[in-house]
Amino acid sequence: MQELADLWRAWPIAGPWHLAPLAGGTNSQVWRATLPDGTAYVLRLLSTQSLPRAQAEFALVRALADRGLPFQVPVPIPTRDGTDIVPLSGTDAPSHYAALLPLLPGEHPERADLAQTAGAAHGLAALDVAFAALPDDLAGEESAPAFGDLARWHPLVPDPVAAVAQLPISEKMIQRVQAILSRVLAAAPALHAALPQQLLHRDYDPSNILMMGERVTAVLDFEFVGRDLRVLDLAVALSWWPYPLMNTGQEWAVIDTFGAAYCRHFPLTEPELRALPAVLRLRDATSFTHRMGRYFAGQESEARMIARVEHTLWREEWLTTHTQRLLDLAVTWQATL
Repeated sequence: MQELADLWRAWPIAGPWHLAPLAGGTNSQVWRATLPDGTAYVLRLLSTQSLPRAQAEFALVRALADRGLPFQVPVPIPTRDGTDIVPLSGTDAPSHYAALLPLLPGEHPERADLAQTAGAAHGLAALDVAFAALPDDLAGEESAPAFGDLARWHPLVPDPVAAVAQLPISEKMIQRVQAILSRVLAAAPALHAALPQQLLHRDYDPSNILMMGERVTAVLDFEFVGRDLRVLDLAVALSWWPYPLMNTGQEWAVIDTFGAAYCRHFPLTEPELRALPAVLRLRDATSFTHRMGRYFAGQESEARMIARVEHTLWREEWLTTHTQRLLDLAVTWQATL
């Protein structure tokens, strides 16, 4: 903590600062750093292992900022030496680093607010238009693998189907989850061979965007940027936005609002839209595999892992029941272009 308290000296700002933990994602430690004049920043801590990906992420965010987006992205603030990242110790091989980012304006959206849902979809479409103009290799070799490439998503899970047997769940649940993962592994190569690909955010959920009213003011957390199926960003968003309303019947208004608004600004082909059920499964299986790896690494509790298993089974039941309704709705987004 003392080292963090003194770290402000690395940047061209007037300290000292007051540090308070921020609620972040599962992969970064973030602090709110407030200066004596009230100006606030985000201090993000990075491990040595995450450093190459973070460096590629920062280069990509800078390139996005140059595309004239209608919202802000977290471009790192250069240090006095002109670098983006500061080591947290004076040793030759520090174990942690820090980056300073702006604290961007706005609030997280309400998922049930259809006006905000449409605005969030417009924001994602604008982001994907900007991504499409960037070279695919800008994310770097350290970017996360394609969704569906399950064996590469966590070093502790080289065989995701076999790994499920190590989870603290019943044999019946093991078999059901293994069947889902096997289905995704079988379908992923054909999906990637048949559908358009480009750079994507791949984690566009309400906790990663900020809004004022119906307008997106900032998009956050570019840790999972990578080249993938173009329809995947829509699938990721559709897995998050209607989540609190699933199985109430009210989820369909949210799904239709987001999908139609997104496709008006970022047109998808009918084959891409018809692939949505398979891509939703691909997204969930990838997330599940990543979570298994965290569990085996001691970063997730047994209770949270069991809850994640139940979540995957619940999503599969919803998709099995509602695939045709989802497809009937999705093709209308393409038809109204």
